[in-house]
Amino acid sequence: MDSLKSNVLAFDSSDLKELKQKLVDACHILDREGITDGYGHVSLRVPGTDAFLTIAGVSPGCATLERLVMLDLHGKFLGGQNAPPYEWPIHACILRARPDVMSVCHTHSKWSSLFSVLKGGLRPVHMYAKFLPANGPPIYPAAGLIGTVERGEALATALKDSAAVLMRAHGDAVVGASLEQAILPTVQLAFIGELAHMAVAHGEPLYMSEVEMATFSADQAFPARPWEYYLSRIRERRSS
Repeated sequence: MDSLKSNVLAFDSSDLKELKQKLVDACHILDREGITDGYGHVSLRVPGTDAFLTIAGVSPGCATLERLVMLDLHGKFLGGQNAPPYEWPIHACILRARPDVMSVCHTHSKWSSLFSVLKGGLRPVHMYAKFLPANGPPIYPAAGLIGTVERGEALATALKDSAAVLMRAHGDAVVGASLEQAILPTVQLAFIGELAHMAVAHGEPLYMSEVEMATFSADQAFPARPWEYYLSRIRERRSS
């Protein structure tokens, strides 16, 4: 990791401008879609380094370029507003354990929170669930906030190679190979939870099979379309 550390850009480097703006946009999208409230946070790995950007101790809906912080994967402060989120180990530990992950999103989504305390978990009921395992996302079973490295490492272990993990009586953590691939599944995870909640009111749902999920995964997708759509929604709010 020492060679990576030497490549870390200064927080105020112009090379980080686009990443910072995308991170702020992502936070506003989650707030606009009703996924976050006063809590939650998103991180974005600085490519080619062992550093990441995240919001300081602020609600995602109040994120600004001036309220970001940069940390290394051990939590060392590298720049920005020196007030990292209390649960920074969520990001540091997952990014350290998963080199394939570029972004981590943590929310207290009511739907993730609901299914985190149900014995059956959240089983796929819609094509949006194609990023999940056939039996649904794993559940991190321990109570408490992820305020220590020990808990962060336990969460990363529970996540393993999945794209999402539910956190008992708490919320979720969703990861992606890009910021967009973490944010869009976070929104979709809430949609899946709401749909599953409604489905049981009409009887036993016909949950998706592994074969069906593989079929949807094989179909062509257009990730730029929903990202453009969600960006348009936050721009509408900013201009109003």
